[in-house]
Amino acid sequence: MMAETKECKNHEWIPLLGFNKGKGVPTSLFTCLKCGDLKVGATTIKISQYRLDMGELPINNVLGIKLMESPTANQTASGLIVSMTYTAGIQIGDLLYFSNEAVYRADADDASTYPVRGLALATANSGSNNVLLHGVYRDSTKWPGSLAPGGVCYLSKTVGDTTQSQPTTPSGVVIQVVGIATHTDTIYFNPSADYLTHT
Repeated sequence: MMAETKECKNHEWIPLLGFNKGKGVPTSLFTCLKCGDLKVGATTIKISQYRLDMGELPINNVLGIKLMESPTANQTASGLIVSMTYTAGIQIGDLLYFSNEAVYRADADDASTYPVRGLALATANSGSNNVLLHGVYRDSTKWPGSLAPGGVCYLSKTVGDTTQSQPTTPSGVVIQVVGIATHTDTIYFNPSADYLTHT
């Protein structure tokens, strides 16, 4: 096996799926016997323990996507995470809505502050910070064993909060499913694009 830092200077390609059959554009999948690189058509794909390169474009340990088995530490997340501009008062674990290229705390009984689209992964009043768009979030500080596993989670009438009791009053309150509790302190955050409003 070649060392991680070395490049293969003379690939010895063998086909994995089919053959070129004399076509002008290669259609096969090849691997190099020397270094293990893959080639699809004319493009070499480098795969290692540390990175995936497609041509000259590396995909490695980027902030944009974090996929793990499950968050084990308190107030951590696994899933699709992006960086967005925070506004005043945001606490870690808050449910957020998007407006004017920023995120704000959501509220089920204020028509201008929903639907929920993200979950705060930092406490801040401004600046660029992480937001969970879809995934799993654990918070034993916010939910100290209080969630019912398997139960639906909704946007609460308490600003930024989550509830497992469907909001019913006052008139105009919104019912939006934001996820499912997987443990007493963990939710699968998957906000619905649909919501109902009490009349």
